[in-house]
Amino acid sequence: MVKKMSAKEARDRFAEVLGQVHYGKDTVIVEKQGKPMVAVIDVERYGRLVKAWNEPFRVLDRIRAKNRDKDPDQVQKDVAEARTEVRTKTGSKSRRRA
Repeated sequence: MVKKMSAKEARDRFAEVLGQVHYGKDTVIVEKQGKPMVAVIDVERYGRLVKAWNEPFRVLDRIRAKNRDKDPDQVQKDVAEARTEVRTKTGSKSRRRA
């Protein structure tokens, strides 16, 4: 369950907030002047969020490691060719960013 409380209330009831988060698995959103400032979550949820956040970067790290000794211009060319090939096979139009 997600609960909201003011920063003053969170400060005054800090031990209770910790118990709600740890034992009750609640999430507490702490607001200051009615604006959400922080979320207090249990450490297990935090670990799952960090893992989910880092996973896409692990893929990039593996790709980077495989291409470390390659010429950056050649890698760029290979990526462009692969992208064109995939788009041709799937019928996707080229989308370039400005």
